[in-house]
Amino acid sequence: MLARVNDDSIYWKKRDVKALARQVGQWNTMIAGRVGRLNDALGHSGDSAISKFPDFEHLEAKGREKK
Repeated sequence: MLARVNDDSIYWKKRDVKALARQVGQWNTMIAGRVGRLNDALGHSGDSAISKFPDFEHLEAKGREKK
């Protein structure tokens, strides 16, 4: 039995798969935007898991809109 659970998505409490998918999508967008800005600052494309997503450029552009 678990005594304590750390869950930033709140999935553990609510068991809402759609809300979890939205939350993960928001995190992916934020991370892609930051990776894009970091790549620009370094002058090259780094090797990151998020940059291998098929929709990385879309996520990156959307993530750059939000700060």
